[in-house]
Amino acid sequence: MTKHDVENQFEVSLNGMFSLQYKDAPGTSNKGYHIHRHYELLLCLSDDMFLNLGEQRNFSISANTLLLFNNMDLHYFGTRHPGGENKRYVMYFEPSYIGYLSTAHVNLLECFLFRPFENSQILKLTAKQSLDLQKRFDEILYIQNQSDEECYGKELHLQLMVAELLLTVNTQYHQFYHLNTAPSVRNRKVVYDIIEYINHNYEDEISLDFLSKKFFVNKYSLCEMFRNVVGSTPNQYLINCRIMKAKELLIAGETVDSVCGKAGFGSLSHFSRIFKEKVGQSPKQYQLSMNNFARLK
Repeated sequence: MTKHDVENQFEVSLNGMFSLQYKDAPGTSNKGYHIHRHYELLLCLSDDMFLNLGEQRNFSISANTLLLFNNMDLHYFGTRHPGGENKRYVMYFEPSYIGYLSTAHVNLLECFLFRPFENSQILKLTAKQSLDLQKRFDEILYIQNQSDEECYGKELHLQLMVAELLLTVNTQYHQFYHLNTAPSVRNRKVVYDIIEYINHNYEDEISLDFLSKKFFVNKYSLCEMFRNVVGSTPNQYLINCRIMKAKELLIAGETVDSVCGKAGFGSLSHFSRIFKEKVGQSPKQYQLSMNNFARLK
């Protein structure tokens, strides 16, 4: 399996750059932990669900919970009991599908990128907020299911409706986490641009000096800005991205040697050392343990 194959294993669910579905299939629909290169918005409408964000971050999820996954969030979502109710809306989209509609002061992707605190992928909604989002999703589904002849400007309709939905989600995100929107807007935009660059180029050689020159920011200021937004330095974020991608490739059955190169690590010894420091297991031990986990499920 090539890196391209792994990155596109969830692309079958997409129609072009955007896809929205309402799903009402009982039980857990995916086989285990995964990352996909699209952003995902999942509105859970059932109780007694679970969400695993890596092996040490396990959460109980109830109805009216919104889950926000970017393309480096390794996650596993499903029902706690086999055959349990699993109703949800699931929206996938490429960041470029909607990102261009952002402004200098409002980034529509912010709820997927601003991560200086724990559990930022989880947004608990009120019943009223959930009903509002459900209505918006249904309106988007209606347009999505029309033909181009039935709906003039269908694609533009969809993009504007998704932008409006994300504006609402970001407002709720800001309110829930009490975010200050004023002085650091420009700084956040720079950091979001760097995050997007790292997410798409994690296998390349990326240094702090390189990022400083590429994004025209003093490297000391860059580190401070990055910590305020993400909670880590650019280098720590890069390593975490590589570890997340390595986990996905290992779960997919890639050999350790192959994963080392595809995840952007320079040498096998360096990869093994960093992986064990971060995960607590060697890459091979992790792969075997996750295979056992999948069998138990």
